Amino acid sequence: MLNDMLPLPTAAALPASGGGFWHEVTIRTGIPLPASERLLRGLGWNAAGCIIGQGASFAGSIVTARYLGKEVFGQLALVQTTVAAFSTLAGLGLGTTAMKFVSEHRSQNPRKAGSILGLSTLVAVATAVLFSLVLASCARWLAPGVESAPAVISALRLSAPYMFFITVNGYQMGTLSGLEAFRGISYINVAYGLASLGLTWAFSWRFGFRGAIVSQGFSAALLWYMYHRALRVECRRWNIVVTYRGAWSERSALYRFSVPTTAAWMISSVAIWWSNTALARSCGYAELGIFSAATNMRLMVLFLPLIIGRVTTPMLNNLLAAGELRGYRKTFCGSVILNGGVAVLTASGLALVGRSILHAFGKGFTGSPALILLLLGSAVLEVISGCLYQAVFTGSSLWPQVAINGVWAVVLVSTLQFTVSHDGVSALAFSYLAAWSSSMTLYGAEAWRRLQQLEIRRSRMLEDSLCNR
Repeated sequence: MLNDMLPLPTAAALPASGGGFWHEVTIRTGIPLPASERLLRGLGWNAAGCIIGQGASFAGSIVTARYLGKEVFGQLALVQTTVAAFSTLAGLGLGTTAMKFVSEHRSQNPRKAGSILGLSTLVAVATAVLFSLVLASCARWLAPGVESAPAVISALRLSAPYMFFITVNGYQMGTLSGLEAFRGISYINVAYGLASLGLTWAFSWRFGFRGAIVSQGFSAALLWYMYHRALRVECRRWNIVVTYRGAWSERSALYRFSVPTTAAWMISSVAIWWSNTALARSCGYAELGIFSAATNMRLMVLFLPLIIGRVTTPMLNNLLAAGELRGYRKTFCGSVILNGGVAVLTASGLALVGRSILHAFGKGFTGSPALILLLLGSAVLEVISGCLYQAVFTGSSLWPQVAINGVWAVVLVSTLQFTVSHDGVSALAFSYLAAWSSSMTLYGAEAWRRLQQLEIRRSRMLEDSLCNR
């Protein structure tokens, strides 16, 4: 199974055409690795890095909330949501595209993988610059409220460098995942998490709200540097030379994957931004600050499933490209069951200590049991939806995701519109629960349809094999 080869060095080396730090590539051979071993190895490295990295990120949120208070912390949450919406549009889904095609072509066609990376690099940098300027220029029209508007406008403008770096980081992270470079990602997560915690504490303590914004920009720049170095090493390891000449010939990848991914993420990002803005307008930034603090429990539910998904998604794509349909089906079904079970267990435990977790952010951070239960329930549905999405990702196009995200956004916005004036912050949690319920149903139907198609394809392959004998 060629795509399951683990590269091993040999003595031969050939000059590359790229120049600079792409000055040489190494010819490699490989030995087959079973999918289970690849899965366990990837999970081990991801878990090791993410536990420390995410733990540091959670601690950073607590530090920031305690220094800023729930009112300003809510303003920070709105700024982060706005930047996320812009970076989603600027990123053009290049991280997803890079992971898809690099995992598919890294062994059999490294030249094609290099061309796609060249195209991704050029497009990512261009759009990151453009949308960072747009964010800074449009900040005045993106800040709700009157009294807090000047502070939020200034913060949005200060976030332009942060948006630039997280945009260009997207395709680098996708590429490293597509190369299954989980050891390097693990080291980066640890270093980034600890450095981000230190920067957040120092800048928030010294400069308050603006300091918290600036620290995000420095952290994102550091992350870009570490991803860049890791990507250079991994490309040499897989004989991939990033090529810019003729890269535009791979533009069909943008249409089939980058464009629909961008459209889907833009729909959801705008819906999230609108929902947070609606809550801030109706109930104030303090309520948004409480919801932002409670969202950390959602991230705890997503934590282990995200680690598993980062490993299984490129692996599933690689198995399908290699024609290992049985291994694909077993890995997909196993990931859904495993992630769903982990999410349910984690959410059940957090439901018992949820209010204590909120108190860690400060005395003013209090939430009702309904808020916590609704948010945890929506997180479980989000995990299951993400697992089912893998069947869409490994297909030939991501356009079905656009339709599903459109339904998700409509349900989220319409539900909040009718409930926010009566139920406040709990209404937003309930809206997420309703939205993810619809998303899980639609992804489940699409996954079932695609698995049935693969079963038919597998049966035909077996019949052809018997006939050839």
